Amino acid sequence: MIKISLAVLLVAIPAAAFALDSDEPPAAKPDEEKVICKREVATGSIMSRRICLTKAEWKALEEQGKADLDRTRAMERSRSLVNENL
Repeated sequence: MIKISLAVLLVAIPAAAFALDSDEPPAAKPDEEKVICKREVATGSIMSRRICLTKAEWKALEEQGKADLDRTRAMERSRSLVNENL
């Protein structure tokens, strides 16, 4: 029984490998799902770290950063207006 199972397994492995090695190209991921890796060095450190996100996640992170910057600038403008009136 064990020899038969081993024989079946040995026959099935090349067949599975052949099925994976077809002439069709792998399905292309949509552009927004492609993973992009970047190296980032934290301020005050010499060590870098690798960050991998999808293109859509990098875009969302960039938009969040711009929104944070705009909010900070607006707060500084309003603070300077209050200080001028004192």
